[in-house]
Amino acid sequence: MKILQNCLSLLSMTIILLAGYNAVAQPSLPQPSREELEGMMDAYILSKLQDALGLNDEQYGRIVVAQKKLQDLRRDYRRTRMEVLRQMRQVLGRDGAGEEQLEPLLDEIERVRSEFVSEEQARYRAIDEVLDIRQRARYRILETEIQRRLGQIMRQVRRSNEPERRRP
Repeated sequence: MKILQNCLSLLSMTIILLAGYNAVAQPSLPQPSREELEGMMDAYILSKLQDALGLNDEQYGRIVVAQKKLQDLRRDYRRTRMEVLRQMRQVLGRDGAGEEQLEPLLDEIERVRSEFVSEEQARYRAIDEVLDIRQRARYRILETEIQRRLGQIMRQVRRSNEPERRRP
């Protein structure tokens, strides 16, 4: 657990420093995109798996592939879902939006969710095949803690990037 705390502290400091740097950097320097930040977070998570789970080299190689597939699946799901929701908003914004326009979109969002759940289970099974029972338990805890902490960090970054006038 101490490794997890150190990892999360390091990640927090890195993201906050990056946000601070971007806040004072010259306007010509672009801020990292959401995809770039996600990539940095993925790389960080992958770099900590071996130590946190006590993986041997063979396990680590297999986990890297499985974890990347899981993260890619989650990103694809979020993007697809948001696109369908955007289409729903457009339809609802039109006068006379009816069942014939909304029903296919509702069906699509359910299909996307159902496929995601099924594929996510398959990705977890692939990860579980690499790990022993204790490593699987540590993985689930590590994943939950990292996701919780990343959510906190992202909220901090968003708040730090808000204009001064909007802060209380």
